[in-house]
Amino acid sequence: APRVPRVLPRLLPRDGETRSFIAIYLACMRGARSMATQASQRVRATDTPCIVQMQQMLRGREGVLSLAQGIVHWPPPEAALAAGVAAMGERSTSLYGPDDGLPELRAALKEKLRVENGIDGGEVMVTAGANQAYTNVVLSLLDAGDAAALFRPYYFNHLMALQMTGSQLDLWLPPSLPDLQPDIGALRAELEARARGDRPPLRMLTLVNPGNPTGVMIPRGTLDEASRLCASHGVWLVVDNTYEHFQYAGEAPHECVSGEHVINVFSFSKAFGMMGWRVGYVSFPAALAPEMLKVQDTIAICPSIASQKVALGALAAGRGWVSQRVAGLAEQKALVLAALAPLGDGAVQGGSGAIYLVARLPPHAADDVAAVRTLAEEHGVALIPGSACGAPGHIRVCYANLPLEQTREAAARLRRGLQALVDGGAGRRA
Repeated sequence: APRVPRVLPRLLPRDGETRSFIAIYLACMRGARSMATQASQRVRATDTPCIVQMQQMLRGREGVLSLAQGIVHWPPPEAALAAGVAAMGERSTSLYGPDDGLPELRAALKEKLRVENGIDGGEVMVTAGANQAYTNVVLSLLDAGDAAALFRPYYFNHLMALQMTGSQLDLWLPPSLPDLQPDIGALRAELEARARGDRPPLRMLTLVNPGNPTGVMIPRGTLDEASRLCASHGVWLVVDNTYEHFQYAGEAPHECVSGEHVINVFSFSKAFGMMGWRVGYVSFPAALAPEMLKVQDTIAICPSIASQKVALGALAAGRGWVSQRVAGLAEQKALVLAALAPLGDGAVQGGSGAIYLVARLPPHAADDVAAVRTLAEEHGVALIPGSACGAPGHIRVCYANLPLEQTREAAARLRRGLQALVDGGAGRRA
């Protein structure tokens, strides 16, 4: 509630007016208090962020090991951190920069996109992380009520961005195929039905490659078919490539598609260990630049100059620096897979890309929120409930959060906790 001012005696009304003055004043105070609860319908209809819920649940608890939030355990390259230290003494770091990012960083990103991703042409905008890049895209492409699509299970912040901008009014959330690949057949049928006038046309489809929370790499053929269908029906295809570097031996490589209807989102957070520096970027058709700049100027004005200089240092370290660290996750992944064994054969999926595994809980313990709470409170290990991603009855497990020895301990706790859930007992941590 607003701070109540101290009213000096000499400012009070004359005796005959005091009663009405107090009544008006109290009514204003009641109105101010009630207005504080009147948030917009769009935001009230938006899901509560599960990461915040997890942080609140763990607040004050000592010793809980997290396999929850999607982060990596390594810091940025030394050259990147050195660039950040040097930036602190440069006057330009404290000034506003170009809305769409430092020219030298944008040039380096365009070259990276051309060489590593096969994306040539178009524009690049640097943002405060991939989430802001995605929000810029949603605000630039969609009006409230426009139809958008996400395959379940989806990345929760994508759903939230669509909810808070009004697209929850016509949000198509089809299930993925049993192998967690996007169901292109369902997409084709939906687009054809909407083309017949059964429902308003779809404006935007979002794919995450490799998937969050699925941990599944989408093969090139599937991306090409999704792109072809979107192009033929006038649908924007947005691909979130945040985990592009997390590809593993024996699995499909990460690849990108491009076109005048395609937007690609990227991030420095995961591969380069730059979560807190908040640097992402988006590649998009040049015709969208004026609209994207409107959104960027309204939300961020420009990305952090210091963070962009760290990003330049990270690019100089190169893909090889990242690949060494991603290869080192093999033992962590194996430990977490073994910890999920109590759930039985066929219960665990993912692992062909990104840093996640998805696991199905047993029917008698299918309340995933309760299961996650029990695992945190009684066994000291934190996960994400699948219901936050449109997959109730499942859990999402990240295997990149912790160094090897801490992962070993977290996996041991997880296995004990899951065995207790399967057995139907509490199995409290010693």
